[in-house]
Amino acid sequence: MIKTQSAIDLDLSPEERRLVLEFFPQGLIAIDLETTGLSPLVDRIIEVAAIKIGPTTTEVYESLINPGIEIPPHTTEIHHITDEMVAESPKSQEILTGLLDFFGDLPIVAHNAKFDLGFIVMGLKKWNLPVGNNDVYCSCKLARHTHMESKNHKLSTLVTELNIPLLNHHRAFDDAFASLKVFVDSLKRAKTPLSPIIKRHGHLFNLNQFEKFEIEELPQHLSTLEKLVKEAAVIEMKYSGGNHKNEFRPIKLTSLMNTPDGNILSARCLWSDLQKSFKLSKVVEIRTPSAEDIQKWLKKV
Repeated sequence: MIKTQSAIDLDLSPEERRLVLEFFPQGLIAIDLETTGLSPLVDRIIEVAAIKIGPTTTEVYESLINPGIEIPPHTTEIHHITDEMVAESPKSQEILTGLLDFFGDLPIVAHNAKFDLGFIVMGLKKWNLPVGNNDVYCSCKLARHTHMESKNHKLSTLVTELNIPLLNHHRAFDDAFASLKVFVDSLKRAKTPLSPIIKRHGHLFNLNQFEKFEIEELPQHLSTLEKLVKEAAVIEMKYSGGNHKNEFRPIKLTSLMNTPDGNILSARCLWSDLQKSFKLSKVVEIRTPSAEDIQKWLKKV
């Protein structure tokens, strides 16, 4: 599963490699996952690819993964990975163990890294593996500050605007390499490793912040969230925080995430039309609104 540079077709120029090593002298790892869904708390990894840019070599660690559950048809439509393709693939314990060795203590970058590393942390915790001591950077978060002229900061948009080839979008290796190229372009715009923009806007967390993270069941009053999130449903939520404390607010569900600060619900608030994160511990109550109310809210966003 590990390939040397000579075995793969990488298009990182000598100047780009020099830039990576100027900012990260020991090297850098770009990673991407494909999964059964959007929620690290309940979904599973089905493909991983990690590209290690070292001082003298480039290595790749990649594999399909048998998730032990059926891959939903709506996600297969996105990444084109089927149950048959993963049937004979290794289980996540084997792949994650190898991935830890591949990581070492090197910094990691991914596009929307909170998503990818959330899945990895859940897998490591499930198999009682160490979470590592890696700094995690997000090429999307950084690009919002280095590429403010972009109409949005989706990977597909950035690669088009930066003329970065992306032949197989939503396959792990291609997306990992594309996110690496986007990140390198951000480093170019930051100009110097002394620039505070990298730490302030690109860095997310260190994996060791998840050391005390424990896998927990959804509380009883939120037990239906797993199903509702998979449906990307619109619900009303009473939340014990924010500007609308203990009021029911309409939200469109996105995912159930894990962070160093606890489990969160990611959703689009239909009052503000902003993507927000809500701590699960502060979700007091959820309910299903009428179809008429849902249509009314959706027309406004």
